[in-house]
Amino acid sequence: MNFKLIRLLSLLLVLFLLLPFAAPAESPAPEETPAAEPEATPEVTPTPVPTEPPEITWICLNCGRGNAASACWWCGEVQGAWACDKCGTRNLSSICRECGRMKEVTLNTLAEDPRPAVAFPAVRYLAEKGITDAVFRLGQYYEKGIQIEQNSLEAVNCFRKAGEAGSAKAWLYLARIYDSGSIVELNYTLALECYKRAADLGNADAYWYLGNFYEEGTGVDKNYAIALDYYSRAAELGDADSYMSIAYFYLQGFGVEKSSEKALEYYRKAAELGSALACDYLGYLYMIGSMVPQDTAQGLEWYRKAAELGNARSMYALGYAYQCGQGVEPDAKEAEKWYEKAALAGHPTALLVWQAMHPEEK
Repeated sequence: MNFKLIRLLSLLLVLFLLLPFAAPAESPAPEETPAAEPEATPEVTPTPVPTEPPEITWICLNCGRGNAASACWWCGEVQGAWACDKCGTRNLSSICRECGRMKEVTLNTLAEDPRPAVAFPAVRYLAEKGITDAVFRLGQYYEKGIQIEQNSLEAVNCFRKAGEAGSAKAWLYLARIYDSGSIVELNYTLALECYKRAADLGNADAYWYLGNFYEEGTGVDKNYAIALDYYSRAAELGDADSYMSIAYFYLQGFGVEKSSEKALEYYRKAAELGSALACDYLGYLYMIGSMVPQDTAQGLEWYRKAAELGNARSMYALGYAYQCGQGVEPDAKEAEKWYEKAALAGHPTALLVWQAMHPEEK
């Protein structure tokens, strides 16, 4: 082969190897499409919670709400419409056109219904008319927030308004609220004031609470003489608990000369007025022979009276008596009956005894 040609071919081969390969043409990057902005969520205006108008002109007798327009905003009932509780007819006049029943009679009946949804419209309507008992009961609805928004201030206002109108139970109820601090701040001064207002209206329970204030020294200086005076006033009004308190004063010698005979006299008076606690205590005294000669038969008789009045301790004592033959012939079935009654009345030991008798029932 021609030497020059070979050399030329060799040179071309070297040049070919030294030259870089051309990079393939890059495809143009696709243009980025800008991300779509999320659509703005339209603002949702919350539906306003309906409130009663500041100037209430009438109370709906269907739902009990206050209104100012001619139809109830809440239920659509027409102003002044009421449904007869006897025949169910809706009326506008004060006398049912179907059966002749008076609107006032229907409302008084409905206001006493134990179902709040039924009673509340009538109670609020009558309260707006100034009926004292309805004002008091409306206060209880506000206090507990039943059928209407809970409002302690409105509750207190209702109780005070009813009290000012002559309701002793309203003053007593308000006193208990201040005394317990349930829906208002605890205030013994105001509680004492309200108890006195109730007592001035002849409320025996109020006299007892006043006596307890002075016996315990709650918000006042302890004073047994004043306490005994209040207990005595309540007792004169037939309050069994006050007789129990007086008996305790004589038993302990609080402000009086200690006297078991006097104490026993007042325990008997309390028992005669239906105090389950007094009956139970007398049963206990006769069973052990304290302050009286021991008399098992008398003791069991008092226990029975107390048990009939719902005293759980006496029920348990009767169960024990029948189980052990204490003053009676042993009777397992009778013992079991009284233990069960005591357990259902909340006596914890009676429940344990009954469960031991019935292991299969656990």
